[in-house]
Amino acid sequence: MRSRAQLELDARLREVSEAATRLPSLVARGGREERARLVEAHRLGRRFVPSWSTPAEPVGPAARHALAHARRLVSDGPLGALYRARLDELELELDLRDALGSPRNVRALARRRWPTGAARPFATEARASGPTLREVADALLDEVTPDEDERASVPASGPGSLQELVLGLAALAGLTIKVSIEPGLVARAAAGERTVFLADTRFGEREARRLAVHEVLGHLVAAANARSQPLALLSVGTAGAFEDQEGLALCLEELAGLLDARRVRTFAARVLATDAVHEGADPNDVVTLLVSERGLSVDDAIAITERSFRGGGLTRDASYLFGWMRVRRALRRADATIDELRWGKVALDALPALRALREAGVLREPGPHRPSLASNLDATGPGTSSFTSPPSVAASLMRFEET
Repeated sequence: MRSRAQLELDARLREVSEAATRLPSLVARGGREERARLVEAHRLGRRFVPSWSTPAEPVGPAARHALAHARRLVSDGPLGALYRARLDELELELDLRDALGSPRNVRALARRRWPTGAARPFATEARASGPTLREVADALLDEVTPDEDERASVPASGPGSLQELVLGLAALAGLTIKVSIEPGLVARAAAGERTVFLADTRFGEREARRLAVHEVLGHLVAAANARSQPLALLSVGTAGAFEDQEGLALCLEELAGLLDARRVRTFAARVLATDAVHEGADPNDVVTLLVSERGLSVDDAIAITERSFRGGGLTRDASYLFGWMRVRRALRRADATIDELRWGKVALDALPALRALREAGVLREPGPHRPSLASNLDATGPGTSSFTSPPSVAASLMRFEET
């Protein structure tokens, strides 16, 4: 039975997390019309000034009070260290909410919160070396040939839709979820605790299967498992969980044979855009870099640039390549399992402490949702063989993973 202090700590942690998780919803949402305007301006050779507005909604005193209260309740030992590290991250995210619209302040905080190109995915306490994320990104863009665009034939809702595919895959995984169609969504898809949010657009067939795997078998299974655990930390997320949970979802895409070269190039380009924002580049310059020097389409380059500059420069998108590299290597080396990484919203670095807490009876075994990869991934349609990327991607990654 959890102590009164632990129950109070978990309640305050959730309160702080709810305030911090409003951050993505408060940043700029350019919309189709704005993106189309920027694409047309670039086509005509005109420099553009984006109208990516940033709603102002500073953090209220209640969230700050809950954060201070939670810090006082944190105990010593491994469990306390996990909570303390996550509270530090959440404090940065609250500070980011207060700074939205002030590029100088937002970028300074974002650099502390999320990876940049200078981060080293394979660095550990015992080994602070290995390739930088920027080196990996440059190699992928140099060596990986983009795929041909697939026809966008799958609607967001209705018969034969992505909504239908997501709900079917969730049912196979033992989950009861909702799907919400969001006309203003910046991303193509996103996941909440029990909901998948889809952009109001059409998708390619391969893309639709990939998004279903990512959001359902990655994020929603982890969220459902977290709710079965006695500690709120697994629902709120351990420190570093954002990066490694995205990395896990990308590994699941790869296991399904759905991670194509264009998507890998997108992750790499996001790292370049992140670094450009921190170096003070103008949005026009970033689009030109990605189109003229790296071969991206204008549509893709503007979408990546928009994500990087929103809110004044949140630049959290380098996390995807960072997390994928880390989780991919850990799974291949058997340093972690998929079920452990879906214990809840957990990071690789938290696993040793979580295993010890399980042995001590504080946590339950990972689960109860442990969907069979074979049956559930097959349900999304044909892919390639398990845990493979296109040959050019695999060759580019292998030399980094072996360093």
